[in-house]
Amino acid sequence: MYRAYLVDDDRFILEELTEIIPWMENGFEVIGSNTDPKKAMGEILELEADAVFCDMKMPTMSGNEMMAKLKESGCKAEFVMISAYDDFENVRTFYRQSGFDYILKPVDIDDVRIVLEKLNSILSANRPSESGNVTDNPGFNSLVQYVDENFREKITLSLLAEKFGFSRNYICALFQKYYNQSLSMYLTEKRMKYAGELIEDRSLLIKQIGVMCGYTDYYHFFKVFKNYYGVSPKEMRNPGEQEDL
Repeated sequence: MYRAYLVDDDRFILEELTEIIPWMENGFEVIGSNTDPKKAMGEILELEADAVFCDMKMPTMSGNEMMAKLKESGCKAEFVMISAYDDFENVRTFYRQSGFDYILKPVDIDDVRIVLEKLNSILSANRPSESGNVTDNPGFNSLVQYVDENFREKITLSLLAEKFGFSRNYICALFQKYYNQSLSMYLTEKRMKYAGELIEDRSLLIKQIGVMCGYTDYYHFFKVFKNYYGVSPKEMRNPGEQEDL
């Protein structure tokens, strides 16, 4: 599990981010949060956070200022800014300082999921895995087989925990150990590869393909597909055309 730390001058927003974002199924745990950027800096360094999610505009110190000071102190965490302001100069400064990604408020859960998957992928590249089709854990092998056979259906961390008798944390740890990715990433890969096959069948509407791959919300399917392949479903099927939302 990767360690995420949250910084925002509004305590209610911190509580909301902690509760509504599916951290665990994306391979993250929230190890701390603070409304005071100065206090947060010390905790981020002490706890060795892997990722910092921070508000851009705060009374005592901006997100960019905090990120710069932390990097000067040797912090290796990736930074994601969450802000209600889409200010060009702030965004440019953020990326010049090697910020990872930028999310606008109000937070869209689909957007956060995509950012978490990309973050997990970057962080996993620096960690060894024990990947293989069959692991040394029979119970986990059965769980993976179930996911492989039912990825078109709704699969949640809670469902798997109840069905196979594992804790939610343990399932996430096993996916990270053996596949070097989160449960969410594993499911996305399965669904997107299947979508890539189905897109060749022109008798299927793109919305139908989304449902067949386990996405009941077309816009969510569209976002995930475009992030995974770099083009929209319609552009893959008909290169040069734009997707009509």
